[in-house]
Amino acid sequence: MRKTKVWCTTLAATYTLVSIEKPPEMHDSPQPAAPIAQADPSQRLHLDAGLIFFLVLTLGVFVAVHHHLEAQFDFGIFYYASHMVLDGYRHALYNFDAQHLFQARFHRPPDSLFRNPPVALLPFLPLAGLPVLAAYAVWTLVSFGILYLSLKRLERETGLCFGNWPLLLSLVYVPVMGCLLHGQLSILMLAAFVFAYALWKHDRLFLGGLVLSIAALKFQLILGIAAVLLLRGRWKELAGLTAGGLVLLALSASITGIPALLSYPSFVLHSDLPINELPHMANWQGLLFLLGVNRGFLLASLSLLTILWAAWQWKDLDRGLCSAAIAAMLVSYHLTPQDLTLTILPIYLCAKIGILPRKRIPLFLLITFLALLAVVVIGLPIALLAIPLAAALWWVGRDTLRHTAPATT
Repeated sequence: MRKTKVWCTTLAATYTLVSIEKPPEMHDSPQPAAPIAQADPSQRLHLDAGLIFFLVLTLGVFVAVHHHLEAQFDFGIFYYASHMVLDGYRHALYNFDAQHLFQARFHRPPDSLFRNPPVALLPFLPLAGLPVLAAYAVWTLVSFGILYLSLKRLERETGLCFGNWPLLLSLVYVPVMGCLLHGQLSILMLAAFVFAYALWKHDRLFLGGLVLSIAALKFQLILGIAAVLLLRGRWKELAGLTAGGLVLLALSASITGIPALLSYPSFVLHSDLPINELPHMANWQGLLFLLGVNRGFLLASLSLLTILWAAWQWKDLDRGLCSAAIAAMLVSYHLTPQDLTLTILPIYLCAKIGILPRKRIPLFLLITFLALLAVVVIGLPIALLAIPLAAALWWVGRDTLRHTAPATT
């Protein structure tokens, strides 16, 4: 673990030194919520030779770190599980003995169990024919592309243009860095939320819900937002989300067969890890465990209040999705540190609607980045980050109250 922290610190310092360039000027306007109508092309996120060169260097750093500390990262789990599907063990995907057999074959520790739904393997199956390090390099390159497209779409839909800084800074954002090092799916989850937002913004409600269902690859992140949509009566969005979920369920059944799929819940419940994951979850469950008050009634009450508060805030798409995304993380029963990549969406939406003034964005990002890096380096429980998440949800709600109060008088 200490080596991992040192590598993370080294990566952060390397990125900071390499990515130094003059940031674009940010002018505070009297109406910060209004999008930029005509942005200077030089202030837009764009691929140029310098950025491509930097990304190639960054890819080399990630591959080197992953090679050095491979057993500590998650990509090998997706890799050996993909081989189970391709090598005739797909019906035994959720069998402990079968997983241990492939763990030994690919030199994985016995506690590195594949506990995702079968459909989560779809992005990795085409890569299983490559050597593991080459497969990781390709997946990281794909993740770079998904992150770029997500930030580019956010730039277009929010009107917030800061040149290539969003991409450069996101690479030193601890959750994104962790996602890339682990070869995890969290950046794909961010993309699902971002492109669903873009479609909903243009009244393509069913299609947006269908796109959001991609995030059901980590279905615990969908439950909260589905509850908010239900409470708000967003039936078209829910219909798209449900249709996409059924497609993913059918794909899962086709990968493992129905009997193996039915064994999945029991497998997850009995796949205890040698470490307790709760202190590493920035949600209500992790925070309550850390405080020693992890009681079912208290957790259920907090989760219900969080969903009700987020649903009330859905006065418009920007505020509603911002609150729903934060609430979805807080009420999620399982949240990895990499899943905090999703916070990029609320940051953009808060800046768009003026909750986060544009002139304060640099200071906010500096504090956020340093605080997250300090948590990792010092070794503080990740569960403590549920406190700023809850504060952010309250912050958005307070602004919503302020804007709705005149309409009720």
